[in-house]
Amino acid sequence: MINKNIQLWSIIDALQTNKITKLRIMKEEQKKQIEYIIGIDLGHGETSAAICPMQWETAVEQLDPAKDLDMGGNKKVMPSAITILDNGNAYIGDAAFNPEVLKQATVRVCFKQAPKDVNGDAEKIMIRFMHEVYKRIRENNKAILTDKNHLVYIATPSGWDKPTQDLYVEMARIAELPIAGVTKESRAAFVRAQHDVTSGLGRNIDKGSIVFDMGSSTLDFTYMNKSLSGLVDHGYDCGASFIEKSIYTQQQKESDAIKLFEAKYPKLIDYLVFEARKVKEQVYFDPSLKVKKTINFDDFIDDEDLEDERFKLTFMPGELNKFLGENGYIKSIEDAMIDYKQNHIANQEIYGVFLTGGASRMDFIIPLVCKCWGLEPSQVYRDQDPSLTISQGVAEVARMDLRTDGMDVGLEEEINSFLKGSQTFDIFVEKFGHDLWDKVTDDIGGVITAWRDAEEDYSINVLQTAISNTVQESVADFSTNATAYVEESIKESTQEIRNKVESIIAVYSSQGVDTNLPNNVKLGEVNLSDINMDSVLYGISEKLKEDSDGWGAAIGGAAIGGAVAMLLGGPLAWLIGGGALLAKWLFSEEKTEEQKQAEAMARELDADQRAQVFNSISEEWQSICDSVAASIKDALTSDKSIKNSINKVSKEFMQAYKDSLKSARILVD
Repeated sequence: MINKNIQLWSIIDALQTNKITKLRIMKEEQKKQIEYIIGIDLGHGETSAAICPMQWETAVEQLDPAKDLDMGGNKKVMPSAITILDNGNAYIGDAAFNPEVLKQATVRVCFKQAPKDVNGDAEKIMIRFMHEVYKRIRENNKAILTDKNHLVYIATPSGWDKPTQDLYVEMARIAELPIAGVTKESRAAFVRAQHDVTSGLGRNIDKGSIVFDMGSSTLDFTYMNKSLSGLVDHGYDCGASFIEKSIYTQQQKESDAIKLFEAKYPKLIDYLVFEARKVKEQVYFDPSLKVKKTINFDDFIDDEDLEDERFKLTFMPGELNKFLGENGYIKSIEDAMIDYKQNHIANQEIYGVFLTGGASRMDFIIPLVCKCWGLEPSQVYRDQDPSLTISQGVAEVARMDLRTDGMDVGLEEEINSFLKGSQTFDIFVEKFGHDLWDKVTDDIGGVITAWRDAEEDYSINVLQTAISNTVQESVADFSTNATAYVEESIKESTQEIRNKVESIIAVYSSQGVDTNLPNNVKLGEVNLSDINMDSVLYGISEKLKEDSDGWGAAIGGAAIGGAVAMLLGGPLAWLIGGGALLAKWLFSEEKTEEQKQAEAMARELDADQRAQVFNSISEEWQSICDSVAASIKDALTSDKSIKNSINKVSKEFMQAYKDSLKSARILVD
């Protein structure tokens, strides 16, 4: 076989990476000083907190989960309550209801609201509550927390807009929290559910899932599926605090003592409402049990008129549900669920529901969800302790966001640049064209060598026909690998971007990239059948026909006339015009060059003559190989249909990656 120098084609320049500036390095160094993230859910009714170690050098799948923090009295959840004495001292949680404290000041509960002015009364109470909650966290965790080794993220209702969230962050700063950001409660819940493999919600988010957040003040729904451009949040004024207020109101109607207490101690009404709430929670902790609660007024006030009076609550199993059915509360939740599905998510399919919020424990919730949204109980999931879901989720989301901070710098621009370019096609031309050239020139060399070494005498015409047939077969056989070259080109052209995206996505999934990438991102599922290789092969053939002064027509099986001339780099001038080998074949000077050439090509040559032709071809071999390469590349790049179809597939693939990044990060606000 003829030895040939394999001429490597030009290599496409690699995608430019973003250079790290000194400022960026400084930021990274500062970031690595953070050892812990604290997520706090300052709820309308109750408050909880969780902590996550950053573990910067630990693989994502080996990170420790969020750990619930003690909020006092070895409890992970405390009431969102605060009492501020005249001397400035403050008591929060259960301590705010201490009888001795109640005698000195007003206990405040249910003070959380969308902030409007940091100097407002409700906002000032929340700021002080934030301060005291963080102070308790620091006091309870002195061994691990320092002034500079942690950051705090807080949860906000899903319905709050960006200005409201920003104002809430400003309140946290005033409260002296090392605040780093906020996370919507629904996002925290989605991420929390995704990481719990027993929930099944991770499999359903792509298809359609709802976070059902039963809070104290509102009932919030958040819907997500891969076909939507964002989360669909909406809230209804049927939060669970309605229940304890209704219980209290019912008792007030039936008790003159409560009416008297209300008239004389209006600032302590919240205390009795809070006790009603505790009874509600006892009822739904085990709905099969009778619950009885008695509060003696003289335990927390000194008043002769009320010293023998009491606030007494008793519920038999099922009695509270009956009460809530009669006063319309359960119907209000049912109406909210129907309205949300019909008017806010346009009756989108619901495949899973994640219950969060302490009030989601109420035993009528799951049956109501199944009834209104057409689900089976197995499709409705709730954490073992839904009161802690949001704080755990906030801590985990914050850790994810901080670990991926800066990883997507320039990524959006890089993806958009890719979508506008033709990197995949350029690489395809390089790889497919080079390997096709390599095979074709190998096969040509094999045919020429076999022709030289044949035992019988053969003409140059026989050589030309053999080359033409062989190359046609070679091109046809090679075309079966075309889709593999397209796939390889897509992988190579998108490698750097995919690495960046997957490194981010991996942080958002304890099980790796595949759990969060939509199915259509997997390259094996990209539809390559739309790429018609018949078109590109026809384009090559047509190009070769045009290259009549080169090798093309012989390789492509075009017209016979110039086959050997094309192979040998010209109209046989070097072989026929004075060549000693074929001079004796020229019959007379009266014959035309075409006639002489035809006779030369038809003459059967013996072994010595074929060897001389072989040697002459060898001298021109590198030039022939260069011409083959140029013709194939020109044919590929001039074929618009193959270029368009390859670019279309690669852009669809990368667009899916772009969308998957948003999906994995649960649409960062």
